[in-house]
Amino acid sequence: MTATALKVRFVLVRPRNPNNIGAAARAMANFGFTDLSVVDPFEPVWQETRSALGGEGLLRTARAETLAQALHSSQLVLGTADGRRKKKRLVVPLPGLWDYLNEVLPASGTVSVLFGSEKTGLTNSDLQNCKALVRIPTRPQAPSMNLGQAVALVAAELARPGLPRLAIRPAPPLPTAEQLEDLLGKAMAALKRLDYASASPEEAKRARLRAMFAGWRLSRRDAAFLQAVFGRVNLLSKC
Repeated sequence: MTATALKVRFVLVRPRNPNNIGAAARAMANFGFTDLSVVDPFEPVWQETRSALGGEGLLRTARAETLAQALHSSQLVLGTADGRRKKKRLVVPLPGLWDYLNEVLPASGTVSVLFGSEKTGLTNSDLQNCKALVRIPTRPQAPSMNLGQAVALVAAELARPGLPRLAIRPAPPLPTAEQLEDLLGKAMAALKRLDYASASPEEAKRARLRAMFAGWRLSRRDAAFLQAVFGRVNLLSKC
């Protein structure tokens, strides 16, 4: 299954903070998701949230409905949990979510992901609708996350296979073996012409230069520059 084929519905159950609802909607938009249901929101908060964004964008089309309505047409329902309560459900770590979806979700299926309220999370009644729970791997000392942050992490993971990859600049061409040997010869000649005194024998100097050039990971252009520099030193020292 690919990210473009995956249909995801984000379901916020009994949210109470308009900032959290707005943050969740923005996170969904960041990663290309548009299907948002809000179950039993506190009505003044819900109206405030919609009016705060001018009724535009994703929240304009979000549905305030019952949980049963929100889950309509879903082939798979997942809940989210912070790991503090024992639940009789399979727990899927967020980094393994794609592997799980590839195993259980039909190619054209819709998955609904439930996020509980800021105070209580998902109730046992809510969890009865869930086939499995998604667990964001937070530290045990601070397991609970802000609603908007949790939605952002899940959305990012679900969108991951379809996200554009960063362009990687191709590595510059490496110097040829012949070029490196010529560079080494010019460098050794320059040391002699500069009357560089060293207790090391010539082969030891050559080995040290060879190791130095290898450690620098020279490009072909870098090697050509050094060839020109050492060549110039050799010419000037003859004058």
